[in-house]
This record gives sequence, C-alpha cells and structure tokens, in this order.
Amino acid sequence: MASRPTARPTLPAAPDVRRRLRGRNVALALGLVAWVVLIFVITIVKMKGG
Repeated sequence: MASRPTARPTLPAAPDVRRRLRGRNVALALGLVAWVVLIFVITIVKMKGG
C-alpha cells in the first residue's frame, strides 16, 4: 500500500470566517448534547414504565 500524505484542511485566514465556523461548531455540539440528553430522559421514563 502506497503511503500518501494526508490532506490537512487549511484554516481560513479571515477572522469573520473563523468566527462563523466556530459558531457553527458550537451550535452542532449543543445540538448533539441536547439530542443525547433527550434520548437519555426518554429511556429513563420508559424504564420506569410511565
């Protein structure tokens, strides 16, 4: 298997682009945490039977 260099994503130079990307990443992380908490609560409620 030939080893190829892995392509690294380049960081955007403009500060507003970096801020937008960070904001999107934070929003995705919060959404994922909310989804996990929701599934956890639903599971606990179903296990209690009511």
